[in-house]
Parts: sequence; structure tokens; C-alpha cells
Amino acid sequence: MSLALLVLGGLICLLNFYLSFLRYPILCARGVSRDEYRHVSCIPLFGSLAVLIALSLGLDGALRMAAWTLFVLDTGGPHWFVASLVFQSLRARDP
Repeated sequence: MSLALLVLGGLICLLNFYLSFLRYPILCARGVSRDEYRHVSCIPLFGSLAVLIALSLGLDGALRMAAWTLFVLDTGGPHWFVASLVFQSLRARDP
């Protein structure tokens, strides 16, 4: 059960990361103009939640490290939400 949750959550986490950081540079390299680019969001929270549940059910060794790596990379997770709020509030303070 924990392995299935890790795989499902991991795929969602990787898709969130791809859509946030990799998709735009890849499209630019392929010659897509900024006007044609449309930002697409994936599934927030579910990837991180599935990975955390898999961790709580018990994973060993390399799977535990992979789960934590996926959790950190998931840009749809709560930790990225908090980080973006802090970043925006600090940016709003600058004159």
C-alpha cells in the first residue's frame, strides 16, 4: 500500500515540478513565443499528501530518501505555498 501511494504521489510531485520549472524553458527552446505560452497548474496538495501518507505507513532506506526528495520537489505542496507567501510579503516590503 505504501509503495503504491509513493508511486502515485511521486508522479504527481514530478508533474508539479515539471509544470512549474521545466515546461517553460523547454517550450522556449522549441521556439514557442511568450504570447503562445499558457501557464498550467497541476494537482496541488495531493502529491505531497500521498507521499507523506506513504512515509507514515513505513518505507525503508532508499524509498524513504526518495519520498522525502519527492516531497521537497513538489511545488504543489504546503511548504511551497508558505515559501511563496513569505517571498511575496518580503518583495512587497521593498520600496
